[in-house]
Amino acid sequence: MTFSCGLMQTKGSIKITEKIIWISLCGFAVFSPWSVAGAQTMAAVGLLAWLAKMLLSGNVNLVRTPLNLPILLYVAALVISVILSPFKMHSLSAFREEWLLLIFFLIVNNVKEEGEVEKLLTILIAVSILVGLYAIWQHYSGMDLYRNESLEPKGGVFISLGFFSHHLTFGGYFMLTFLLALVLFLRTKRAGLRRIIDFCAPILLGLSLVFSYARSAWLGAVMGILAFGVLKGGKFILLMMVGICVLALLIYVVEPTSWDRVKEINLSKDKPESTRIRLWQTSIRMIKESPVWGVGLGGWGVLFDEYKVEGVYAATCHPHNDYLNVAVNTGLLGLLAYLSIWSVFLYSTVRSVLKNTSSGLARSVQMGGIAAIVAFLFAGLLQCYYTDAEVNMLLMFILGLTTVLNLKARGEVS
Repeated sequence: MTFSCGLMQTKGSIKITEKIIWISLCGFAVFSPWSVAGAQTMAAVGLLAWLAKMLLSGNVNLVRTPLNLPILLYVAALVISVILSPFKMHSLSAFREEWLLLIFFLIVNNVKEEGEVEKLLTILIAVSILVGLYAIWQHYSGMDLYRNESLEPKGGVFISLGFFSHHLTFGGYFMLTFLLALVLFLRTKRAGLRRIIDFCAPILLGLSLVFSYARSAWLGAVMGILAFGVLKGGKFILLMMVGICVLALLIYVVEPTSWDRVKEINLSKDKPESTRIRLWQTSIRMIKESPVWGVGLGGWGVLFDEYKVEGVYAATCHPHNDYLNVAVNTGLLGLLAYLSIWSVFLYSTVRSVLKNTSSGLARSVQMGGIAAIVAFLFAGLLQCYYTDAEVNMLLMFILGLTTVLNLKARGEVS
């Protein structure tokens, strides 16, 4: 009798942890578009509840996914980089930021149903719409109410950044939510108010992206749209290309300052716009110093003055290139591990999409995940988006939800 009561109490405790995990995931979706602290708090609560669940159940087995090994290899490269680093405490501090990878495992081990995926994405996009409306207002008002500051002017308007601290972070984040919203609108068949919301979402999020003036995110969004067109195949890719051109023309007519942002590019050696080239050259110098294991995690800031290429710099916080940044920190082996994460994800998801010819929500989310990751990979050629916690957390969120649907399509999730 005592044993039976204890078992019932344990089962009750496990159900409580499962509820806490679900609430934390919903909370993450609520906070993610506007508060990095709130989103990280929700993620931490969810991870602690998941740990408690495993301890109570005595089951610590992780769901097997194609991404488990690539992520493990990448973490191994990070650990080796810390061990071999000449500035270990600094590298260890940088390593702590990689805990965000756990968000992926939190999702794939605790989200089981397609309906749960839909709810989390609905919350994320709904809150993003509200933040997008605020960003559009910022563009014309020039006010950052959250920090009580004026925004950077651009002609007669202003560069939007929502609730984030930098317009590039805001652009990178809304690049991803815009593509998710766009693909869901084009692929799902919902009626009534839900369809109206689905229609308005990519428009508002797209305007927010444009008003961020993040050119790298603009490039990423275009490539994400094209990736979606390629997946759809046939005449759809042509339709997407025509749509991009028409959209670019409309943006130019409605907001000509966006074109001015493109014309600002000047790669002359004495111009700040050529900063990226010198940052990339500096990165290559560092990589040559330690090509296999890297100079040490977080080494860019420590070694910049020693290796920098002379010239004008508008910013020196990182190489403005995700791939060079990883190669500097963890060497070419770390870069290969990093690339394997995205390559395996795209391969497994594209394979799942091609096998599943239905037009349901699951396939839409999978295609949205592909478009978002393709966008991130191209945008990462010009900016370090992986190191932005806000963007990084959303990437893990997208990887997790899409992988859940991949596994379900293969019958590996009950």
